[in-house]
Amino acid sequence: MPYITSFERDGIQDGIQQGRLQTSRENVIDVLETRFLTVPDALRSSIFAIEDLALLKRLLKRAITVNSVQAFEELLAQGER
Repeated sequence: MPYITSFERDGIQDGIQQGRLQTSRENVIDVLETRFLTVPDALRSSIFAIEDLALLKRLLKRAITVNSVQAFEELLAQGER
């Protein structure tokens, strides 16, 4: 087994974190598209700017239950915490 430096290990962890963020963002958008057919570009950009996995998880749950894209945008604007 090759030796992995702490620098490499940190890089691997960063890559995993970025992958989880990307997947979570895509999941939120997929749910919104499935429910409402379209997602405005501004909302997509807002979702892709989120760096907090816990927030993305909460937003995914809200995307499942919210009544409209507009209501979801309001939640996001209020900083759904």
